[in-house]
Amino acid sequence: MKKIIALIAALAMVLSLVACGGSNNNGSTADQANAADVSTYDKDFEGLQKYITDRNSSAAKNELFYDMVGADNGIRLVLNGNAYVEIYDYSKADNDTAKSIIEDVKDDNKFKPVADGAELAGKLTNSGKYVLAWDTTRSYDYDKKVVTEELLENW
Repeated sequence: MKKIIALIAALAMVLSLVACGGSNNNGSTADQANAADVSTYDKDFEGLQKYITDRNSSAAKNELFYDMVGADNGIRLVLNGNAYVEIYDYSKADNDTAKSIIEDVKDDNKFKPVADGAELAGKLTNSGKYVLAWDTTRSYDYDKKVVTEELLENW
């Protein structure tokens, strides 16, 4: 009787190991989000935020004083507790501050949100509606992890 119980227990253990190892998923959830089809996102400010947060699972949102830079809207996405990217929405902005910042980013991919403040790296999306900005002193690969060509082309 003990042998039968031991055999059943061994069989149950083998079956449970097979069941646990049955998935052949080569990518993590983050990898799957990174592979998300950009066409499934709205091409507006909220869609851009969602695209970035889906690709960076640890992203947390912080409010910004976006009006100081002449933007219609803005948000800071903290990516890994240290790095961040700021998104400024200039889709309807028609003021001198907005025009100046957009020109600065077009000219050399940099701008100063505040006259006496630090200079930020920035990219303008191809539509000209959104500026993405970040602090280059943070060791984070923005060009591969956040500000991708796909993002710039689609927003």
